[in-house]
Amino acid sequence: MSQIHIRKKHKLGQKQARKTAEKLAEKLASEYNAKCCWKDDNLEFKSSGVNGLLNVKNDEVEIKVNLGMMLRPLRSKIENGINAELDEILSEESKLA
Repeated sequence: MSQIHIRKKHKLGQKQARKTAEKLAEKLASEYNAKCCWKDDNLEFKSSGVNGLLNVKNDEVEIKVNLGMMLRPLRSKIENGINAELDEILSEESKLA
């Protein structure tokens, strides 16, 4: 299994960062048919071929994604997409905060 690990700093605070993570969860759910659920400050997601965890902290979000064999060849594309999505969501939210 191939893993993607991304950390992004933010200045949103815990509550706003969690709302932001919800947006990413919605996108994961629609693109990968993933099931998402919160456990404390961790958003767990799982789908056929992909699963992971999004940890929301006061000043940082951390995402770990495990890719199944069929998605391994797309690792770079998926990682770049997650990075771009996080950058976009975090920058949008920081403008609103």
